[in-house]
Amino acid sequence: MKIIGITGGIGSGKSAVLKYLSEKEGAYIIEADRLAEELMNKGKSIYTAVVKAFGEEVLDEEGYIDRTKLAEIVFNDPESLKLLNSLTHPAVKDEILSRIALAEDGFLKNDRREEIKLFFIEAALLIEDGYKNICDIMCYIFAERDVRIKRLIAGRGYSKEKCLAVMKNQKEDSFYADNSDVVIDNSYDFSITERVIEDVCKKYFYD
Repeated sequence: MKIIGITGGIGSGKSAVLKYLSEKEGAYIIEADRLAEELMNKGKSIYTAVVKAFGEEVLDEEGYIDRTKLAEIVFNDPESLKLLNSLTHPAVKDEILSRIALAEDGFLKNDRREEIKLFFIEAALLIEDGYKNICDIMCYIFAERDVRIKRLIAGRGYSKEKCLAVMKNQKEDSFYADNSDVVIDNSYDFSITERVIEDVCKKYFYD
């Protein structure tokens, strides 16, 4: 089994790449943000710590963490964001390591009940959080900044100002490229990206 990290800036198209990779034989995918959401549910490891740190104002009427309210608190406050990351990232990494162990022992199966051959981990902060020590291969999904902005405006309804604000808090392209084994350019039509992914799979994933 190969463990493959997938990272890239906001709007680079990581989700589209992951969807394509999910159809590969023996593929299993974890998205760190979605796993964090799962671990924020009542009774899960992160829930109590987040409520204690940020107060009950981040809860909805049913007592669940409202991610929109939480995002409003941390978006423009670097210290609050740092605190949130310190609560979520270690718990997410522990869960990922647990699932890797299960997959290696043959207990963790994907929906198609195949042997897991490619274990993909996607996270925006994959490099910063030390996943290079876990992954066999690091892949950086690249897209030109203007392309990313257009995608975020069309797909998420962001303003250009919000796009730039989020990007400002992320690392430069050179940081991702310098810390990755593979760069997949997703700036153009996705049919072109598909061909690049196929080449990467043949060269790195199924050798």
